[in-house]
Amino acid sequence: MDNDDALSSTTGDGERLTPTQSFTTGDGEQDPTLTPSVSTTYYSRFSCPWNGGTYLICDRESRLVITLKGGHLGLRPREEEQIGDSHRPDRSSLWHCVEDESMWLGFYNDASGRFIGHGGGWWREWKFVAEAERHDQWEWFCARQHPDGGHILLVKHWHKLLPMAVGGKKNKELVVDYEDRKGTAWDFIRIDSEIKTPS
Repeated sequence: MDNDDALSSTTGDGERLTPTQSFTTGDGEQDPTLTPSVSTTYYSRFSCPWNGGTYLICDRESRLVITLKGGHLGLRPREEEQIGDSHRPDRSSLWHCVEDESMWLGFYNDASGRFIGHGGGWWREWKFVAEAERHDQWEWFCARQHPDGGHILLVKHWHKLLPMAVGGKKNKELVVDYEDRKGTAWDFIRIDSEIKTPS
């Protein structure tokens, strides 16, 4: 039995953790920032991004989540919003995963109706934004499992793939890692809810 099994319970399908349980990080330490509090929302730890899933996308190192606030995409502490007597993750931090006919993944923000994509201009200065209403080439992602846990998000640049990384101002922006090409490992924390794909 691993540490996650010892600290959690599952539903009948064995894949969802009940929201009254806490989660552990990859090194077995309990992470109170990931303790769910909504009885109607289920969180799955260490998920693979998949078409139809809704996720908190969390930097494994800082534990900050990708959030869109005031039109600015970046890393912020996880917030919750109150719905009646319950709480759920703030919609600005929820990303719905979609897949096109070529199997490229895209991430649609629940609050804004926009997809994460890399901006135009000089490619060595590319930063990620969430401005596109459609899932086109600038919003295409490929996820690759990282050997230390989590997933690297890769974007297409001509004939190669480049990783998304934490960088920019105060290390709270998302940039294309064209130099080191190591990228940032992300935890995809699945949120099972009623978020719908854009039409």
